[in-house]
Amino acid sequence: MSKKEFNIQVNDVKIACLRWGERNKTPIMLVHGWTGFKELWDSFAPQLEEKGFDVVALDLRGHGDSSRPEMEYTHEVFSKDILELSKKLGWDKYSLLGQSMGGYIVLDYALRFPDTLTHVISSNTSVYLSRTFISKIVWKLTVWMYKRNPEKMMRKMFPKFFMKPPPEDIMEDFVQNSLKTSKQAGLSAIKYCLERNLEPELHKIKVPTLVISSEYDQSTLRKATLNIHKLIPNSELVDIPDTGHLPFMENPDAFLKAIVDFIK
Repeated sequence: MSKKEFNIQVNDVKIACLRWGERNKTPIMLVHGWTGFKELWDSFAPQLEEKGFDVVALDLRGHGDSSRPEMEYTHEVFSKDILELSKKLGWDKYSLLGQSMGGYIVLDYALRFPDTLTHVISSNTSVYLSRTFISKIVWKLTVWMYKRNPEKMMRKMFPKFFMKPPPEDIMEDFVQNSLKTSKQAGLSAIKYCLERNLEPELHKIKVPTLVISSEYDQSTLRKATLNIHKLIPNSELVDIPDTGHLPFMENPDAFLKAIVDFIK
């Protein structure tokens, strides 16, 4: 197994990336969620490499080790960065997988640049965080906590992603890496998830789409994920049992099988 760390200049910013299986023939890009980072995929990406995938995980601009300019962090901006990155990698057509907010981004991308994709996979996401009164209140409170103290919010929020609390070292790595996200980028990105409703546009997606949900994801996110499947014609659904919001970490075998069965 191989792992390569590198930076690529796209749209006047530095995008930090990790890559596994560069010589493999099936390209796939992995997109993290809100305040996420490329290292989240460290334990899972090698399994994709073993299955013949050329895997690239990026830090979205404003996150991780990528550039963090003062600007509005819209889904359009993220999608254009992903497009330019795929061109720099020499990928004409590839699969795109997004987790949580990353799922929202890859669906936005599938609407903007469908001709560049073979498959799109959206996992554990909502494409409108204000879709119910409860979800709107929960996320407004989350944003308020993030404004006041990002580290405290992360320490409170991260354990809720799992059925069982993660080990302390995993928790600490998550918190420290998430704090690389500039507060301005975090607030701007989540604002658009609260304000922009992508659901009315999902019927336009023609790229083969897999929607992944988890049995024990947060209730509002699980319902939103299942609704995405209903709104995308001919999409496939895999509901992973015995796992919370991050199935690629908590139930990687089932997550891997879903991807391989869908793409190969």
